[in-house]
Amino acid sequence: MDSVEFHTTDVERARVEVGRLFCPHRLTPRAERSVKLRLAAHRLGELGVVDLDYGSPVRVQPEPLPFYLVQMPYRGTGLVRHAGRDVVVSADTAVVISPQEPFEKEWSAGTPHRIFHVQRTSVERELRRLLGHPPEETVRFEPGASTTTPQARAWRRGLDFFAEELAGAGESSLLDHPAVAQRFEEALVGQLLIAHRHNYSDELAATAGRRPPSRLVRRACALIRDHHDEPLTVGDVAEALGVGVRTLQECFRRELGSTPTAYLRACRLDVVHDALRAAESGTSVTAIALEHGFVHMGRFASDYRARFGESPSATLRG
Repeated sequence: MDSVEFHTTDVERARVEVGRLFCPHRLTPRAERSVKLRLAAHRLGELGVVDLDYGSPVRVQPEPLPFYLVQMPYRGTGLVRHAGRDVVVSADTAVVISPQEPFEKEWSAGTPHRIFHVQRTSVERELRRLLGHPPEETVRFEPGASTTTPQARAWRRGLDFFAEELAGAGESSLLDHPAVAQRFEEALVGQLLIAHRHNYSDELAATAGRRPPSRLVRRACALIRDHHDEPLTVGDVAEALGVGVRTLQECFRRELGSTPTAYLRACRLDVVHDALRAAESGTSVTAIALEHGFVHMGRFASDYRARFGESPSATLRG
């Protein structure tokens, strides 16, 4: 277990010390030539919690991280550019940084925040346990994450308890026992995967409360994800896997409580959702929908609202 605490007003020392915890980066004060940095960091195994406050407006330009990082202000605001998105971070909205993706941050004065970081091996190991099979691609979280949902609040309560126990280690902490610490780490990472949306969220939701999907269904899901932008049919998927259409449909119904067609539609809706959020001014909802295989605009709009809780045009305007 490692712990570090320090204060400084020196920009270069702040850059070096924070860089030791995370990665090399540029640190640029925006209004003054100094900072009022306060930092307390605790790490156990592959997880860590850091409380950080620069005390003045700063711009931070790090190198891509080799681990996952969740940054949650107690108050104040920040702007984080990550994975092609601008996320306004506040007490109600966290930012989740995925490994090897470039990003930069700007913090206003008075923005103390709590940071949770976890190695990608830990995330992949827990996702494998939840899915029942190894993930076929890197876990990529949505950069913006609400902290007000019941699942997010539950995760934050667990994180805060974890931080308190780390800070009190050596005083009869629950985390002093290695087996207990490991279980707590697994629970935190598992809840992170459930609370914040990523590219495996749909599969996790489909498998909740069910046995892990069979190899046939896993292969079918992977094939659909890889070829969702093509004029794919259930027959095409069944033929590629060497089974009958009815067999494939029955496996989806029994194991996922869904159908191959519904899974394909969900994949396409997710891609449209991302495209609308990244679209430039003047882009047409209809053009994006058609590009991704939707030809009946009325049904598309209905399915989209059911999945994301808003209309396609609202996403485009946002």
